Parts: sequence; C-alpha cells; structure tokens
Amino acid sequence: MFLQRSWKAVASMILGASLVAGAMAWPAHAESARPRVVKNPYGNVNWDRVTPFLANLHSHTVYSDGRAEPEQLIRNYAEAGYHILAITDHDNYHTTRRGERKTTPTHETTWPWTKWIEERPSKIWEREGVETSAFFPGLGERGMLAIRGNELTTDPHIVSLFNPCGFTKRIRVPNAEHDRKRFARVGEAGGLAYWAHPAHYVPGGPWADRGFSWDEAIEYFGSLIAEFDSLLGIELQLLRQGPDHPKLEAELFDRLLDAYYRDHDVFIKGSDDTHEVSVPENVRATLTVVLAEELTEPSVRHALENGHTLVGSRVDVFPVLNRVAVDEEAKTIVLDIDHHDGVTWIKNGKTHAEGESIDYSEMEDAILRFEVKAGEAVFYSQAFYID
Repeated sequence: MFLQRSWKAVASMILGASLVAGAMAWPAHAESARPRVVKNPYGNVNWDRVTPFLANLHSHTVYSDGRAEPEQLIRNYAEAGYHILAITDHDNYHTTRRGERKTTPTHETTWPWTKWIEERPSKIWEREGVETSAFFPGLGERGMLAIRGNELTTDPHIVSLFNPCGFTKRIRVPNAEHDRKRFARVGEAGGLAYWAHPAHYVPGGPWADRGFSWDEAIEYFGSLIAEFDSLLGIELQLLRQGPDHPKLEAELFDRLLDAYYRDHDVFIKGSDDTHEVSVPENVRATLTVVLAEELTEPSVRHALENGHTLVGSRVDVFPVLNRVAVDEEAKTIVLDIDHHDGVTWIKNGKTHAEGESIDYSEMEDAILRFEVKAGEAVFYSQAFYID
C-alpha cells in the first residue's frame, strides 16, 4: 500500500513538473508561431540614399500611333519634371487615323534619341554591344534616363524595356505559345517586361471582346509571370479610361496577388501610355515613382526589379515616402511619409485600416498593401505578404 501510494505520488510529481516545464516553454513556441512579414518589397531599400524619380515607362510617337514627334515628346516630359522616360512605339503596327503620319510596320525601337535631339548623353549602357539606355544631363533640371523599349503589340500587349526586341508578326487574340516566345526573347536580351494595360482585357474593360473571363485572365497573366523572371507584373493606368477604371485595375492587381504572390513577385508599374503631343495633366497622368539611389540604368533597373516603387498620378505636391519600417517585435509596419491626406491599408483585397501604421499581430496568410491619398490622386504601394 505504501509502495503503491509512493509510486502514485512520484508519478504525480513527474506529471506536474512536465506540465510546469511545458507551460514555461509555451511562450517561446508561441512567439515563433506569431505572424511575420515573409515578403517586404521595401525591405532592402537604403532609405538614407534613395531619391524619388518620376518615370513614364510607356509612351508613343508618330512612329507608331502617337501624335508627337520624338523630340516633342522628350522635351515635354523633361519640362514636366520627369526623370525617366521610355519611348515604346508599337512593334509591327501603324495607323493613319486622326491625321497621324503613315509609317511602315517595323519591329525596330524608336532609338537612339540622338536622331531627334541635339543633346548628347553623358553615359550609354549596353548589353553585348547593343544600347539599352542612356543618360542625358541636359534634359530637365536633374537630367533624364532614356530607356530603350517597345510595346509588343500582339494581344495582350507587353511593355518591353532595356532591350531592342520587337516582332513583325502580330496576333490579335491571346496566344500563350507566342507570348512565351516574346518573353523568352526579352529575357535573352537582358530586358524587363510587364503586361500593358491588362485590365483592358477583363470583363468591364474597353477591350474585353479581345480578352478573357476573370478566371481566365488571372490564370493567363499570372502563370506567365510565374514562368518568366523578366516579367515583373502588370501596368496600372488609373484614370486614363475613366473614373471607374482604377477599381478595375486594383481588383485585377489584388486577384493576381491572391493567386500568385505567395510564390512569385507580382509588381505594378504605372504609365499614362501617352499618344498625345502634350503630357497628360494632373490625375489623368499615371506615373511610376522609382525609389533609386542614382539616375542610372543599374540603379533604376534594380528598383524596378525589386518593387522599390509607388504608382500614382501627377499632383502639385507629391507624397514623399521617407521610410517603411517593419518591427518584428511589435508586429507593426510603420510609414514615414510627408505631404499626404491619408493612408488606407488594403488586406486581401478589402479595406482594412487607416493611418500611417498597422498592427499585423493577428494576421494570417495576409496580403497587405497601402494607398496614399494626395489631393485627388491615389498612390498605390507594392504588396507585403504576412504569414
């Protein structure tokens, strides 16, 4: 009887000690299981050195279906305060509507700029002997980085940058095999690309008759983003197509994020896709704010590849993103941002919170981005992934 009771007592003591030890160990386990920021596109930005440069990465001249001579377009953007410009005339496409110049369809890029302007670049970047960009110190107050590119015009359209690629063949319906050839060619040339105005091709978009259902669009755009490292994501054009268009663009971005961002980068780029002589004014001009350390191809390209950007519109006073700070101990993301009228956080495609900081301690499998209001304009961030 004594032995039996002693064994029970010892067993009880061992069990109690185990429970206490388990309870003491629990906080460490719980801490490791708390949410963390898995993806932070602004995580490796050197905030003490970057400068916000204004970029239009998609524009046209009379050498495709634009209205401006190349010299007009270049000078107008330089005078409007832009620091980066890509002339992306269509490959294999021309038109004579609205009095435009009749041109011969060609795969050539509208390059070099020295064919049309007197200024000479102080630096030219090349890849295997082929020019990819140039810096013109005499354009604008801080100079301008000229990016060589094309709009690859088979549907869906593609903006191609830092390379001379173009195709003489045009297909007017989505063709995945042809698109794989296009992206492979851009990648082989060392270029970057993104889907041009993809919201045009979804229900509610102006070219929906040439496009897809929502599910088909997400799979088509997203699967190719997942397949090609040179394909960075999609373009936003905001108000160019009317006041309801930003909602359509944002919905497409959020759906692509939900379907693909956990495993693959999906970034947004902004442009006004100008076809006019003058630069679009105010909120009708969509642009990319590039957070780069220098106005050089390596620095700008690094920012584009890693999502060190915002997408917004022209405003009298631009919001300035000074820093994005992720505090893993406090489980917060804090923005240091000047000149704005409010910040909205979007979680998994839905409005979640307001303010310059957000607590993610209770989030699970969350894709999070923020929108900055500045007057009538909205600036869109790249996305964080929290799990």
